[in-house]
Amino acid sequence: MIQELLKDKKKIGILIILVIVLMAFGILYLKSGFKELKKNDTESIFATDTENADISTVTSNNNAKNNSSSKNNKEVTIPVKDKSIVVEIKGEVKKPDVYTLNENAIVKELIEAAGGLTENADLSNINRAKKLQNHELVYIGNKNNINKEVENTNSELNTSNSQGIPNNIVNINTATIEQLKTLNGIGDSKAKSIIEYREQSGGFKSIEDIKNVTGIGEKMFEKIKEQIET
Repeated sequence: MIQELLKDKKKIGILIILVIVLMAFGILYLKSGFKELKKNDTESIFATDTENADISTVTSNNNAKNNSSSKNNKEVTIPVKDKSIVVEIKGEVKKPDVYTLNENAIVKELIEAAGGLTENADLSNINRAKKLQNHELVYIGNKNNINKEVENTNSELNTSNSQGIPNNIVNINTATIEQLKTLNGIGDSKAKSIIEYREQSGGFKSIEDIKNVTGIGEKMFEKIKEQIET
């Protein structure tokens, strides 16, 4: 009996030792597993932070590149310069000369650019509201000279009428309306057309150019060619 009990006690002791060993291994296994899990969690967190940092850096660089590209691609607006014309003014202005003005300038602006009119300026045949043309010549006559020329013209007309020979010569570049009306077949309308043409074209280069005036053809030219000059 005693031997059997001893044997039973040995078996029980061995079982207890095995249980204790198993429990110890189980505790060690659980602890090591928990540490590994915690390590993995920690590494995952750090990896996520690093990835986020990398993503943030890439995004920042892309934004910088986009901003730089946007600045480089920004349209540059270049103001268009106003077109200009070159015109000349002579006669009774304080500073006769060639002037560069805006393409929409009128005769009044040209007169102002030339320092204004003199006391003897005659504007009876000048349209100050007329738009200027490129390379145009504007001539401001002298009212005293005009009066003298009219008197001389009248005197010459009287002489020529008495003799039946027209001996007065009219300069078509400087003549007034009254002087132009002394030409054969030239009335108010054609005289005004002659003045407008010479202002727009910069004057007549030859007497044949008068045929370019509206209303004056070859027949009219033949009548007046001995009475005109440039």
